[in-house]
Parts: sequence; structure tokens; C-alpha cells
Amino acid sequence: MIKLLVAIGVWVVIGVVFAAFKILKRKYLEPVFIGIMLFGIVALCQPLIFPLYSFGFAILLMGVAGYMFVSHMKA
Repeated sequence: MIKLLVAIGVWVVIGVVFAAFKILKRKYLEPVFIGIMLFGIVALCQPLIFPLYSFGFAILLMGVAGYMFVSHMKA
């Protein structure tokens, strides 16, 4: 649980830095977070690599949180 909270916190800080300095725009970040969400779903569905499976939900949640954050940024 602590790993999940740390990972979400890191992504929020990165998103705030990107938004503050306008390093990356919304049109570039949305596909990245969609890809992270898809990777999280694949990690949850694959039966071979247990560490990937155990972090699959955290990866999926980071993608969803990042996408929600980026989708509320101004274009």
C-alpha cells in the first residue's frame, strides 16, 4: 500500500512540474498515460511474471490518475 501511495505521489509531482513549466502539453501526455493504463491491464491479465502481476494494479492506477490530471490541464 505504501508503494502505491509513493508511486501516485511521484506521478502527481511530475504532473505538477510539467504543468507549471509547460514542458509537455496535454496532447502529448494523454497518449502516454493511456499507454500506461493499457500496460497495467496487460500486467494484470498475464499469468507468467508474478512481480509484474503484483504491480499491475499500481501501474493501472498511476495511468488513470495521470490521465485524469492531464485531462484537466489547459490545452
